[in-house]
Amino acid sequence: MEKAGLSPKEVKIYLAGLKAGPVLASFLARKTGINRPNVYDNLKLLAKKGLVSTTGRKYNQRFVMEDPVNLERYLERKKKEVDKMKGFLKMAIPEAEAVINEKAGTPNVKFIDGEEGLRNAVLDSLKTENNEILAVVASREFFETLGVDFSKYYVEERVKNNITTKTIRLKSHEDYAEEFFHQHGEQLRDMRYAPDQISFSESYFIYNNVVVYLSSQKENFGLVVESAEHAEMMRNMFGVLWEASRG
Repeated sequence: MEKAGLSPKEVKIYLAGLKAGPVLASFLARKTGINRPNVYDNLKLLAKKGLVSTTGRKYNQRFVMEDPVNLERYLERKKKEVDKMKGFLKMAIPEAEAVINEKAGTPNVKFIDGEEGLRNAVLDSLKTENNEILAVVASREFFETLGVDFSKYYVEERVKNNITTKTIRLKSHEDYAEEFFHQHGEQLRDMRYAPDQISFSESYFIYNNVVVYLSSQKENFGLVVESAEHAEMMRNMFGVLWEASRG
């Protein structure tokens, strides 16, 4: 139920009420250990999802937990709303991209923080114009910062778009990676290990005239540098490291 969008508190309250039948909020507070104001707040959220209804008068109001199939119906409605929003975005994106294209070629540097911002910065590498991404990846730190599930999604999207990558990793990090990330041929990845004397905790991706840097979870920031000169320099440096690395 949490994976379907309910918070842990919503799940506790819903299951407690489901077992007990029509209940007072005070009962749910005692049963779950959640204070009464929080119980009311979460009951309102559950009601929006169609999982709670009420019976009785205001000062003796009881809450009834509805059939969990209502959650599926709620998700279906949300999906329709998301699909509708995607339609609006499809109309808006070309205009926004036209504004971006006007600034193309102008050097730009931006800092990014927050998990979602970092993920979007990585996903932007899929906009590569020559269908190739150069990457230096500290696997352990990358997975800890952005998550294994996101990493799998990124690889799947890259392959779906027929984008190849030259990737340099640390051999010492390979025991941290799942078998999924070792399917180099199927995942259009030419992979080498950096020399043993080299160690790093940050990752970076090079595509077009852009270099995306990602720190470890310890510092938790990203840096996007859009500059033809900087991208060229980093490509040259990547080339030197690539020649010194081994398959």
